[in-house]
Amino acid sequence: MKIREALPPLLASFGILSTAVSVLDPLRPLGGVLGPLLVLAALGLRILRRKDVRFYTFASALALAWGVASGILIEFRGDSFSYFAYLRSASFDRDLDFRNDLRELHGENQPLPERRISVFSAGPAVLWSPFYLAAHVYVSLDSIFGRGLYQKDGFGLPYRRATALGTVSVVVLGGFLLFSTLARARGPAIAALAVTGCFLASPILYYTFYVPAMSHGVASGLAASFLWAWDRARREPSWKTWTLLGGALGLLAACRWQAAVYGILVAFLVFEALRERRARIHWVASAAVAAVLAFTPQLLAWQVFFGRAIVLPQGRGFLDLASPHWLDTLISADHGFFNWTPLMLAGFLGLVAGLRQSPLLHGGGLLILALTAWVNGSVPDFDWAAGDAFGARRYSEVVPLMTVGLAFLLELSSRALRRWPLLAPAAAIAALVLWNLGFVSHFRARKYRDAAPVDMLARDQARLLQDRSESALGAMAGDEGRALAYKVFSAEYFYAGLNPSGSIFLRSIDERFLLRGWHTGSRRTAKRTYRRALYPEACLAVPLDALFPLRVTVSARAPDGLGHQTLALAVNDRVVGSSSLGSDWQELPFVVPEEHLIRGKNDFCLRFGFGQSEPEEPPVAALVEKIQLP
Repeated sequence: MKIREALPPLLASFGILSTAVSVLDPLRPLGGVLGPLLVLAALGLRILRRKDVRFYTFASALALAWGVASGILIEFRGDSFSYFAYLRSASFDRDLDFRNDLRELHGENQPLPERRISVFSAGPAVLWSPFYLAAHVYVSLDSIFGRGLYQKDGFGLPYRRATALGTVSVVVLGGFLLFSTLARARGPAIAALAVTGCFLASPILYYTFYVPAMSHGVASGLAASFLWAWDRARREPSWKTWTLLGGALGLLAACRWQAAVYGILVAFLVFEALRERRARIHWVASAAVAAVLAFTPQLLAWQVFFGRAIVLPQGRGFLDLASPHWLDTLISADHGFFNWTPLMLAGFLGLVAGLRQSPLLHGGGLLILALTAWVNGSVPDFDWAAGDAFGARRYSEVVPLMTVGLAFLLELSSRALRRWPLLAPAAAIAALVLWNLGFVSHFRARKYRDAAPVDMLARDQARLLQDRSESALGAMAGDEGRALAYKVFSAEYFYAGLNPSGSIFLRSIDERFLLRGWHTGSRRTAKRTYRRALYPEACLAVPLDALFPLRVTVSARAPDGLGHQTLALAVNDRVVGSSSLGSDWQELPFVVPEEHLIRGKNDFCLRFGFGQSEPEEPPVAALVEKIQLP
């Protein structure tokens, strides 16, 4: 009996620990898979005994999210360095002079400001600090008992990835608390669908897993936690719940200063509670004190940086009170909140639709959204779109409010649809989640740094869907599966309506058939137009329906300055021949046996022995004018 009681907590503890280690150290990937399985096993045992199910459900969600994070190449980009500098400087240097930290993080050649100021918030570092300490403990133990790969300097990979451990934890906790709030009002199925959908189909997905060392992920998790605290203070008014509400607001504002507009909901609640005599003045005062105390780390940081505790770090001219771009931040193809993440528009419509039923929450939420739009649109012309960002990252803290609106819409649809009421909405949300995942993939490939024109994005999404379908069916059914996927999505083949001559001119090739390893755009000499092939290989797609031996001729030359090159032709990862390539234009012949070809899309790759580096450019291996098929 004792063993049965002790087994679930042991499984969960070991699972959580091993998963956390895999997040900190990607060289230990086993825990990213084994850990969540152990926690899920503990949950299964608790479900059978119907005991502590809620806690183990949260632990399972956390382990699964950490498991996902352990397998992701986390990016340190944008403002990540400045947020992380708080952690490293305060922990190791015992000061807030970030100049040496940023020099180490950016590299010696990066110009850095002479003054030791920071325009970034201190709140995220406060939340990450326990996980940063855990990373230091892990590095210390690894140096004693393990491989000793990391120095105890605060900069190494485990230290940086500690931000992922912290951000994912805050987001999962916030989502779990928001789920419990919505489940009480709308039911668990609707709550789970709304919370999961809004997280996976919003910018929060990107800023939780891919770039966690910024404020946006933690701000969204804290905003969700604030809504839970607000609902609890409304339903169960007491000194404790009001103090908790104030602390949640202060911590949220310490992470994203503009999130202080959530104070509107607090003000609405104060007015209602005092009018109905469901709150006492000293409860409200306690909430105010808790808010100030939670915001104190930011006040102290400003005092150190600027010599005063209250300041606008970017300067007085940073905000234009006319807010000329407030509408752009919502609907522009250039990082518009509703454009890049369409499910957020459904959440907004749900807030509007539920205004009559819940004027306090929905009305306050709409006002918060409006003020957030005003603040975001007040930023100067050169930065209102938030620069190098996935979607409207400055709306991260209002995503939980969109979740509230979406839950209301889902409840309306469940009333209208009698049989399987959530099936159609779930399918629509799943489609938008897939859209967002594809969009993240394109963004990480640097395809959309600024505007994302709908026609271009739709085309790229369709191509990505085709590629993933070919890979999936190929894994299940081999070449026949890939051929089937190509026939379903494209059915364009050489010699059958597409390119009947078999001539592939690199200057004018449809970019759908360029796979990888080619420089953008073509170039022209006095007699020839060519495209630069990059080292180590440049590939293109050749779709075929009828299979027969192909005699292929490659018209190319080595780039100036390289002189000599080796070129091999590989078809579907099988080399069919190689040849030398000089500085003069040559016609290199190859023969592709029929057994090397497959129905559907074939990968033709030119592989090179050398590359010639150019300043700030990838190495060029050859100049290719034409590939001639029979």
